[in-house]
Amino acid sequence: MDKVAVIFNPEKVDKGRLERAVDTALQQTNNPPAIYLPTSALETGYEQAVQAVAEGCTLVLGVGGDGTLRPIIQGLAGSEVALGIVPRGTANALARNLGIPIGNMSRAVARAVTGSVRSIDVGLATMKFAGNRPSEVHAFAVMAGMGLDAKIIMNTDTNLKRRLGWVAYIDGGFRSLPSRFERMDVSVNSRTSKTLKVHSLLIGNCGFLAGNITLMPDARLDDGLLDVAYVGPRRFWNWIDFWNRVTWISWTVYKIRGWRKLSQRVENIKTLENLNGKIIEVWPEHPVNIQLDGDGFGLVHSASFEVSPQALKIRL
Repeated sequence: MDKVAVIFNPEKVDKGRLERAVDTALQQTNNPPAIYLPTSALETGYEQAVQAVAEGCTLVLGVGGDGTLRPIIQGLAGSEVALGIVPRGTANALARNLGIPIGNMSRAVARAVTGSVRSIDVGLATMKFAGNRPSEVHAFAVMAGMGLDAKIIMNTDTNLKRRLGWVAYIDGGFRSLPSRFERMDVSVNSRTSKTLKVHSLLIGNCGFLAGNITLMPDARLDDGLLDVAYVGPRRFWNWIDFWNRVTWISWTVYKIRGWRKLSQRVENIKTLENLNGKIIEVWPEHPVNIQLDGDGFGLVHSASFEVSPQALKIRL
């Protein structure tokens, strides 16, 4: 039998509907009623996860998108408490990479209650901020980003995101123009650093994002590595190459007359390159924005990322 805690954002989730789905699943498996731990503006999930561990829970249902799950994961990582994901919200990248059903609350709850346990890696980001703000360490499960992608997230309207989902990032992208290159020194596994000229530097625990975007095709949630992608198209036609390589475009329009030749002519390996390692250290030439699993954290002058292998138990 499981002792279950449910962590959710009361402003984004219909509690009555959630309770009905959870109660039904627990009754069918002869489990006792769950305890409900709503988040708030000041306590966004980490504190509730720590409380669930302290109270002897064996299963935590995290109800929300990647932004809600990230602090919950930070509170559960390294414990024996399993996380069951009930996807709500915008991108749900972690749920998509795990094959968890999107848009069906009852099915996701039932799967979390009755499923088997799989262990996945967790990334830990140590961020040294610009100015007098003290350093912080935060967990992430999907992807961290420095540069343009983080700037887009910081510039995306929250209300628009709530209405349109991941499409709202397009508006954030326009707000972030003009884009500029950033020089970053990057070291993998403490080796000699390499200077990169990029729009965005991405550190991922998995590579599949909403919108059928695959930035890191070799990334795996349980391989004990973090994958690095640096995005640096130099010219407009290099962006055509980039989007052709990371999205569904290549599958849907590749048969159009002329597209194959165009793709070959604009192909440039510098539009997207990949690395991987256990420790990634980054020193930008100038402070840049940083994001973790879609949460913007502000400007940093350096950051390091380390993988914590098999640190989180997921109920699937």
